[in-house]
Amino acid sequence: MDELTWIRQALLVVHAGAFAFAFSTVLREDWALVRTRQIDIASLARAARTLTRALIALWATGLALMALQLGFDAGAVLESPKLAAKLLVVSALTFNGMALHALVFPRLLVRPGDGPVVLPTRAVVLGAVSTASWLVASFIGLSRMVAPSMRLSDYLAVYAAVLAIAVGTALIAMRPAGAFTWRSQP
Repeated sequence: MDELTWIRQALLVVHAGAFAFAFSTVLREDWALVRTRQIDIASLARAARTLTRALIALWATGLALMALQLGFDAGAVLESPKLAAKLLVVSALTFNGMALHALVFPRLLVRPGDGPVVLPTRAVVLGAVSTASWLVASFIGLSRMVAPSMRLSDYLAVYAAVLAIAVGTALIAMRPAGAFTWRSQP
């Protein structure tokens, strides 16, 4: 095997590892919030740092893999529905993360008294978009068997369906019915 093959394999291993850390972090935090109905600021802050680092690693390794495989030929990227879909979903995931940091996390740091808190709809929706985007990114990454028969519109239809299910489920599951309490001081 040549050196380039080993470099690509190493990048792929780092890419998969970063994804595994990120996806498990998202699932762990979502499950903890649903299960305990408590907002743990310290845990959310750790998760946000982990996800930021993982996204940086994913972008770096993903772009490096793309450059090694296709060069920086935008036409070649657009000719691959799987790659185009992955770039769109990861871009949406990145912008959603920025929105969470800018619009949701600052509100969670302000503790409104000692009573229960109702998560704003914005927080619930952006959280659901995050989880759905990570799930669809994993589907796209693992879609080697079905990729030859899928068009970009097929990938986007899967994304839209998963987003609709995730947001609908989150809005129902996170209703103010039990509100949330604070587990740790901000």
